[in-house]
Amino acid sequence: MDKMVILVYRSADEKEITHCVSECDIAGYTKIPKVYGKGKTGGARFGTHVWPGENEMMIVSSEELRIQDLLEMIKEKKSQNRIKGIKAFVLPVEQVL
Repeated sequence: MDKMVILVYRSADEKEITHCVSECDIAGYTKIPKVYGKGKTGGARFGTHVWPGENEMMIVSSEELRIQDLLEMIKEKKSQNRIKGIKAFVLPVEQVL
């Protein structure tokens, strides 16, 4: 079964994230630049003087094994501090039109 992962990450980590997707042989994705918000653990990022910084979002859909490989690679880079802040939300893909 295919899975979809929604990645929300700091804009500064964009190259590392794109590299991970490429290394896992995932051909297609949708990237949404300039995503603003606040999570439970990180500071707010709204691109303002009060809340500086921006996030990006990438939506990736692929076979479950490739998504698992992607998540493991991201987890490893995060433990090495090569990726600072990221959240991954994994969903089942029931149908594609």
